[in-house]
Amino acid sequence: MDNVSLFFQIFNLNGHFWVLDQLMIFGSTYLIYLTFLFILFLGFKGGTKAKKAFLLILLGIPIAVLLIKVIHLFLYEPRPFVNFHFLPVVAEAADASFPSRHATIASVIAFSYTYFKSKWSTLFLLIMAWIGLSRIYVGVHYPLDIIGGFLVGVISLTLSLQIKRVLTRFLIKPL
Repeated sequence: MDNVSLFFQIFNLNGHFWVLDQLMIFGSTYLIYLTFLFILFLGFKGGTKAKKAFLLILLGIPIAVLLIKVIHLFLYEPRPFVNFHFLPVVAEAADASFPSRHATIASVIAFSYTYFKSKWSTLFLLIMAWIGLSRIYVGVHYPLDIIGGFLVGVISLTLSLQIKRVLTRFLIKPL
């Protein structure tokens, strides 16, 4: 099955189940902001693993945004609603579709907690999947945009960990 066919299989589910529609609208629009508030709370009030994950997220998100900007210099994929001339379920700018910024940021968050083996890892992985699926469901991203976003998140975390190692090695000297 190709990217467009899978997109339409998921997108065509909307409008049939009111509760599912509302969950997907929430997941595609507001869940990322609620997640930011929660990681901010964990960054200050959580345990050691949650605080380490929060610091990695603070380094990883700017790198992820920079990687997305670089990708957009070389690759521009219009959003599905632009290509196929329909109204998405949620309002969205008609900018580049690949990779999904929401999916990228959600993966930076989820994989940061997973890297530190935090008790919150499963929750954030579920949120990441919810956000990714909901962005397809509401018609603003193709499945490959979401997978690409997850990969950009992993790459940005890998770069963040390398930067952290260099900074630790050269800035923090043992006594």
